[in-house]
Amino acid sequence: MEYTVQRLLTLLRVLLFMVGVGLVVWGQTHIGYPGLSAMLLGLALILGLIYEYNRRNK
Repeated sequence: MEYTVQRLLTLLRVLLFMVGVGLVVWGQTHIGYPGLSAMLLGLALILGLIYEYNRRNK
């Protein structure tokens, strides 16, 4: 059970990272506040994942 949970959490983290990178890339192609908002949201998502990783692996 624990192995399955860890695998699912890892898969979720990878998917969230890909969504964050996708938002940053998508925001680069759109000029104005919507693009900027998408890039900031993607950046916040990536930074949140990095924070969570560092908190787990102190």
